Amino acid sequence: MSGSSAPLPSAADPAPALDTPLPDAIAGRDHGWLTAYRRFPVFSPAWARGRALRLGLLIVATATLVFSGVVLGAPMAPPWGALMQVSLVIVLPLFAGPWLGSLVRRQGWPARLEWSGLVTVVMALVLAIAAFNEWGAEPVKQQIAEWTGAVDAQGQRKRVALTIGVMIRDPEPAASSPSVASAEAMGTKPAPPNLLSHLSMALVTYSLAGGFALLRWGRERNGLLALAHEAELARALAQRREAELRLSVLAAQVEPHFLFNTLAGVRSAIATDPSRATLMIDHLAEYLRGAIPRLRSDGTVAASTLGSQVDFVRAYLALMRSRMPRLSYAIELPEALRDAPCPPLMLISLAENAVRHGVEPKVGPAHIVVSAQRAADGRLEVTVADDGAGFGAADTAGSGIGLANIRARLAQMHGECAGLTLRARAEGGVAATLTLPMEE
Repeated sequence: MSGSSAPLPSAADPAPALDTPLPDAIAGRDHGWLTAYRRFPVFSPAWARGRALRLGLLIVATATLVFSGVVLGAPMAPPWGALMQVSLVIVLPLFAGPWLGSLVRRQGWPARLEWSGLVTVVMALVLAIAAFNEWGAEPVKQQIAEWTGAVDAQGQRKRVALTIGVMIRDPEPAASSPSVASAEAMGTKPAPPNLLSHLSMALVTYSLAGGFALLRWGRERNGLLALAHEAELARALAQRREAELRLSVLAAQVEPHFLFNTLAGVRSAIATDPSRATLMIDHLAEYLRGAIPRLRSDGTVAASTLGSQVDFVRAYLALMRSRMPRLSYAIELPEALRDAPCPPLMLISLAENAVRHGVEPKVGPAHIVVSAQRAADGRLEVTVADDGAGFGAADTAGSGIGLANIRARLAQMHGECAGLTLRARAEGGVAATLTLPMEE
């Protein structure tokens, strides 16, 4: 049997493919020939075939030993009526139960309906066999006995009792137990089966028809559902780590370029305007205090708050204003929203886009407003608005990659609960708004 496992199903529908083995975490690995069929989903065609083959061979081997005289000690004429009843009680449920269950599973029904169908076919088979044993077995065995000549002088079938094992009894039952001898002489029929006998027979039929496999069906489905959830969580975490790694690489590429331009501006200002150069160095130090820890991370980005990200943007805009005195900015952040969660480096990317594609192409004064508010639906809205060149500027092609990365990260982190929208402002410029879920 191949050791490969079936691909994990989705959490929305944990039903496995019936023709492929179960994952090792569900079926286990150490299966010999006798239990190899358990690697497949219960009541699947492969499970039914493997189970019937193995149990059927065991039953055939046992019957051969019994009726060949190896167990009973002496050959005997085949008791055809008893064989018929044994076949009905053992062989029929062994094959019919799993086969009917596989028909149910192949329908692809929802879990609740499939469970009801499996229980129905197993219990219907058990009840049908129990009813035949109670009311139909004796007439059929009598008819078989008449066909085979296994009847006594009164035309009644000769009853057979199979005793396997060792029996110790009185060697002279007639002398010590006259009631036994008189009973035999009168042809008294044995007592009818008691309740315990009926229950034992029903339990054997229930087991062979796959009744105990119904319990495994539930455990199997719950296990597959748990594995599917774990796999989806692992995929989500892997995607997030990949996005954070790309973010770290992007930051490592962008930050040196930004630093070189700033240092070049400081160097130029030292000769012409030393006070402005000093102010630029102060703002650069404040900016780096927020940026350097993220650049030295181990590839992951720690959770951050809206307050920390706004402070980061504030330092950046102050630095840009020292380089471009025509730039002014305003920060509108309610104190109650400072501790709201905000993904790192998204807000600063929007601020950089506003400077690069709105302020720099514009001639004359420019103004940027960073604001945050709680929307009517309870989500957080953070907006970076400028009155710059707007969508009509010639140099806007570079903003597509950064915005696409932000949208991809938001989709990975929050799905449809988060988003990024851009709109043109009536007074000129562009407003970029981050919509994020609020965590109470």
